[in-house]
Amino acid sequence: MDPVLTEANQRIQATLDHLKRELSLIRAGRANPTLIEEIPVEAYGTKMKLVELGTISAPQTNLLTVQVWDAAVMNGVLKALQSANLGLNPAAEGQIIRLSIPPLTAERRDEYIKLAHSKMEDVRVSIRQLRHETREEWEKAKTAGEFGEDEFDRRGKLLQELIDKVSEQIDQIGQAKEEELSQI
Repeated sequence: MDPVLTEANQRIQATLDHLKRELSLIRAGRANPTLIEEIPVEAYGTKMKLVELGTISAPQTNLLTVQVWDAAVMNGVLKALQSANLGLNPAAEGQIIRLSIPPLTAERRDEYIKLAHSKMEDVRVSIRQLRHETREEWEKAKTAGEFGEDEFDRRGKLLQELIDKVSEQIDQIGQAKEEELSQI
């Protein structure tokens, strides 16, 4: 990796990681702990993530369980799961909460695919913005005499190659999620 692209590459990788996290939250008809890990729960006088209050597992393809560590936060966890608008109905048994994952309808699959495409487009826009900002910084440096037109053009080509490669990665990530959502 060319040192002039290090910062741009780090920002792009952070954006890609964000996209992967966002897409993992879109459920595909099967139980996935990431679906509920980030749900905020009112506990101990503050907001905490569900993953910080218990063990989340998927013992079956259509079932999630939450083993709450402290019975005192059980009601808060139940309320948070109900208000998360995930279409899941939590059932408590002792300190374990069971969440049945209903199969997805064709309509819902299409909605999720559109949502995934929307998130991918948001990432593309932010990467184009990053390219624009990086080129502006280089333009200022070129104007200040730090390097010449040839170096500016070389950097521009390297940046465009990086953007093209990342664009392909976004397409692959999106295609994989779309296939996952399309499976019955």
